[in-house]
Amino acid sequence: MTDFITDFADQADILPVVLTVACIMGLRGWWQGMYVWSVVIVLTLGIMLLLKIAGLYYAWLTQTVVISPSGHVASACVAYGGLLVLLWRRQLVRYPVAMLVPLLGVAVVIGYTRLQLQAHTMGEVIVGALVGCIGGMVLGMKCGPVPPSLWGYLLPCVVCIAMVFHGFHMGAETTIRHVFSPEELFPTHL
Repeated sequence: MTDFITDFADQADILPVVLTVACIMGLRGWWQGMYVWSVVIVLTLGIMLLLKIAGLYYAWLTQTVVISPSGHVASACVAYGGLLVLLWRRQLVRYPVAMLVPLLGVAVVIGYTRLQLQAHTMGEVIVGALVGCIGGMVLGMKCGPVPPSLWGYLLPCVVCIAMVFHGFHMGAETTIRHVFSPEELFPTHL
């Protein structure tokens, strides 16, 4: 069950979901939502990439274990948690701190699976949750009012795409470590 849940947060599942959401927002004419959604997702994933690279270099310079914040937690938080925030935006906009409830709910579920699989430490899960929750909060505050007609198209499509791509693995962590490995770029250090 743990693998089943955590697979929804793999980049091979998240990226098609994110693209589907952006396309549906655009097709339904909600340009502000599409723009904010796209920018927030790209920034969140970009920040996670930079943090993962920083963790590689920190470990290399200090000769310690690699620190790798949880991309699964951050991406699930901003994508799935962000969709929940948008779904309930009308109720949550009066109390922006309440947006943390669905965001942290997603973070706790995915974070728990990552810890159970021993893929990350508690600190790495917390960093991923922090980045994902910030992205989800920005999404909720900047998207503006959500057209009610959007949900009739969006939710079924997101569920279908998430199920179709469920179980696929992109191997983003391995690719990041291979492409940005300090040992490959600076082989004569120390």
